[in-house]
Amino acid sequence: MSAAGFEWKSNPDHHEAQARLGHLMAYYAWTLDLFGDHFDGPAADAGAGSGHFSALLSGRVRPLLLLEGGRENLEVLRDRFAGASDVSVQECDLTRCQDLLKQREVRSIFTLDVLEHLPDDLAVLRQFHAALPADGKLYIKVPALQWLYGPVDEASGHFRRYSRAGLVNVVRKAGFEIIRCHYMNLAGVAPYFLKSRILKRGENFSRTFSMNQIRRIQRMMPLVRAIDRLTGAPVGLSVVCVARRP
Repeated sequence: MSAAGFEWKSNPDHHEAQARLGHLMAYYAWTLDLFGDHFDGPAADAGAGSGHFSALLSGRVRPLLLLEGGRENLEVLRDRFAGASDVSVQECDLTRCQDLLKQREVRSIFTLDVLEHLPDDLAVLRQFHAALPADGKLYIKVPALQWLYGPVDEASGHFRRYSRAGLVNVVRKAGFEIIRCHYMNLAGVAPYFLKSRILKRGENFSRTFSMNQIRRIQRMMPLVRAIDRLTGAPVGLSVVCVARRP
């Protein structure tokens, strides 16, 4: 799955890979901070991709179950977490993962930039609800603002982008109670609009940046986070949501 508008390609140039990974990890660390400072285990990362967020999450909550359906990503995950006895990797279609989540007695489900790839997001959220125990938590991040939708989203395999209200609505329909739900990354909206709606770049968002631009973004990440804190992020490139099963 993509994450934060990024998709990791296999075997890129080493220096490019390190720069992009640094950008990803800074973004994932921000997301994890927004989710909170305490998480109940066992936990699951549903749609773990190449495991960049999972690597951060594994330092905060264990045991951790990584669910992924892509064969290439599964190989990467198994190699990456081969030495971690309390991190397990499981091939699983997220439309049929309820029994596995119940079997592992998962109390926290994380799903980052995954729901937009699924034709029926409500059905998957209902499965998560059925799998979690009472007071189990759901942590979501999705791309925001449908008016930003364009060739970049199409190239990334997105069915939709979400408003805050739209995400709240579908999470509540699935049976969850919202704890908090808000926009993230106000500073990213204008660059995305330029590249997707004006320039109509038909490629994954991260691939539209030069290496110098990526390095600047990395250096600017504390400022980007500060902008959200100061403004309250009335809109943003993503929506993050924390919900619980009553």
